[in-house]
Amino acid sequence: MIETTETMTTRDGVRLVATVWRPAGPGPFPVLLSRTPYGRGLTGPGYHLDVPRLVAAGYAVVSQDVRGSGDSGGESRFIAGEAEDGHDAVRWAATRPWSDGNVGMFGDSYLAITQLLAAQERPEGLRAIAPHVCPGGLYECVYQPGGIPNLNIMLTISAIVLGPLELDRRIARGTATPGDKQEYLAALARLDELYARLPLSDQPLLKDLVPMYAEWMDNPDPLAPLWRAGVVDHSRIEVPALVSTGWYDYFRDASIEHYERLRGDSRLVVGPWTHFSHDRDICGRDYGDQASQDAIDWTGVHLDWFGHWLRGEPLRDRARVKLFVMGDDEWREEADWPIARARRVPYHLAPGGTLTQTPATGGAWSFAADPGDPVPTVGGAIMSFDAYGPLDQRPLDGRADVLRYRTEPLKERVEVAGEVELVARVSSTAASADLAVKLIDVHPSGRAELLTDGITRVDGLAPGEVREVTVRLGAIANAFLPGHRIRIDVAGSNFSRFGRNLEKGTTTVHAPSYAVLPTIA
Repeated sequence: MIETTETMTTRDGVRLVATVWRPAGPGPFPVLLSRTPYGRGLTGPGYHLDVPRLVAAGYAVVSQDVRGSGDSGGESRFIAGEAEDGHDAVRWAATRPWSDGNVGMFGDSYLAITQLLAAQERPEGLRAIAPHVCPGGLYECVYQPGGIPNLNIMLTISAIVLGPLELDRRIARGTATPGDKQEYLAALARLDELYARLPLSDQPLLKDLVPMYAEWMDNPDPLAPLWRAGVVDHSRIEVPALVSTGWYDYFRDASIEHYERLRGDSRLVVGPWTHFSHDRDICGRDYGDQASQDAIDWTGVHLDWFGHWLRGEPLRDRARVKLFVMGDDEWREEADWPIARARRVPYHLAPGGTLTQTPATGGAWSFAADPGDPVPTVGGAIMSFDAYGPLDQRPLDGRADVLRYRTEPLKERVEVAGEVELVARVSSTAASADLAVKLIDVHPSGRAELLTDGITRVDGLAPGEVREVTVRLGAIANAFLPGHRIRIDVAGSNFSRFGRNLEKGTTTVHAPSYAVLPTIA
């Protein structure tokens, strides 16, 4: 394997640096390109493929520092501008002496959205992409619909990832010292204090290193000019995409939406994974021998994909959609997503904390919403190093500000596969109220395993007004087994996964309110 460092110049004169690994033979070779803000290398954030194996299979693999990162010049624009730079990078890669002119793109997260943005520019030579755990756009990274900040994700990424990377750049330029970085990292031990600061944009630790964080927090309006760049135009993407994500990835629904809007020759793979973890076990929940990316040969999946589109080889795996069905803990192939045979079954919130398919004729249930004592996040699609994903929700059992509704123990297996939502009629003593909702699988042992969650904000509530709202909990594929219970929890916060509503009040959920579970017969 030959390793070289090469540079290119963008259309506006910025120098971008890349590492190239290629076979020792004469070539030329098809090219697999990734574009990263996290530091180019054989391992690191955004890479879950075996690069030496890709090279051994006859590909030149290119890892490029995006503008304003690593050794590349220019100022970081975080997603904005990646369409034009991506186009230029593909054209550059397609015309190198070691390239045969056929380019594919791969990578996770930020490296994934750079693929879609480049593809919409239709650069000559781009044949296929493979975006994994891909955000939907800059605004969708930062906010939930309604302007609720994805606080855990964006503040953690800014503090844990972007801040240290900027310090590394400054150390390399001589404008900062290793001692500055040690002092910064020591401050990260108080990450909970950063979450609690108000206003959210007031983060002295990030003011100089990641100034765009404050700009994000000060612009919750999706129509603000800030968000116009970095929006994916699916109608312009012509190349096929191998889209993949995990049920506990915080870009799960955005990834699935990419597949739904692209379709054509594109494919979708969803495993029992988080944004960073692709093993069989998530925080003690073991999904079995076939659950991990190693078990399904993730690099081999990509070699099959790119071999077909870049070399014209037969596509061995022709499944359009592959899902890992939790509960059953097994993979299944589907003709498409959403699954056509899924029925939208309503489960009604009913008196006594019951969840039933029988419509409730009356009832109203209230909880306190106090930003000074928010319901703490326990698991889910969060950025954490030790507690995330399908965590047991019983640590919250003592809180009176959480409404809980559950079925009787199931007599038969119930498979839910599709988009889950709660349709609720709500009122509040405050003019603004949040509904934070969870879907939970309660095991016979009592373990209350979180499957998915969502939140929405209801603004402009008049005294006594009852308004119907829909809370999207996102996509899931889970089999509730006999003896298990289906549970829906409703509260006014889920902090620090989501930013708090700063209005204090009492929120009431009125019947009829119901969860919609897409059920496979």
